[in-house]
Amino acid sequence: PDRDRAFFADPAKASLLGLATAVEEVTPIIGTELKGVQLSKLTDQQKDELALLVAERGVVFFRDQDITLEQQHALASYYGINIQSINPSTSSVSHPLLCRNIRAHGNYTAEWHGDHTFEVNPPSYTLLRLVKTPPSGGDTIFTSQTGLFDKLSPAFQRAIEGLHAIHSSDRAYLASINGGGTPHRAPIATAHPLVRTHPVTRLKSLFYNPSFIERIQELNAQESHHILAFLREHLSNADDLTARWKWTPGAVAFWDNRIIAHRAV
Repeated sequence: PDRDRAFFADPAKASLLGLATAVEEVTPIIGTELKGVQLSKLTDQQKDELALLVAERGVVFFRDQDITLEQQHALASYYGINIQSINPSTSSVSHPLLCRNIRAHGNYTAEWHGDHTFEVNPPSYTLLRLVKTPPSGGDTIFTSQTGLFDKLSPAFQRAIEGLHAIHSSDRAYLASINGGGTPHRAPIATAHPLVRTHPVTRLKSLFYNPSFIERIQELNAQESHHILAFLREHLSNADDLTARWKWTPGAVAFWDNRIIAHRAV
């Protein structure tokens, strides 16, 4: 859509929160679980309020969802479709923004990342539902990049504001080829601000992605290396800004890709 759906929400989110049998904060900083809410039954007003809640809390969780594939497609489309292709090695996909990932051993590393940040317009809201889960493991952890920025000293915040990081799809391109896929285009690289202001909350956050960032545009190689190494350590040590989600069949995570880094554990 032309405008984020969160702009149309009731700030109190009374309609959405009134549906829940319980509203539980996963941590004080990030993550909310809405119990007793079925995504398949939301009105447009409640969908808008969900967008606002996700923008404010970073990620919202649901369990035991009855939503069908078509309903999930419609819900994701309500917030705006990301038309970019998924990993070309994935097959049997009903929609370009829905994918199936069932493997005994994944062909990826559990690296911190945001989704498709090498695009000119990366995804904002991201919706993931698991139909089947492994008997153990497979959790996902989410970290607030708003919190990461807030924890920096004012001097360091000023030093990195105005810098741009180059996000490249080179590694994803090679991983696709090595996995037997056929990439639909050559690798691309896009410069994004290292610090961004969220359009809804107006809060500043890092936009840091160790999986795709190659360098900082305005710095020389050595300076870029040291800044990125510090940010990687800063992200990896942010346990107080992190929510861990244990998947169960039918569980959903709905997060704001603009302000969240996540990885598998």
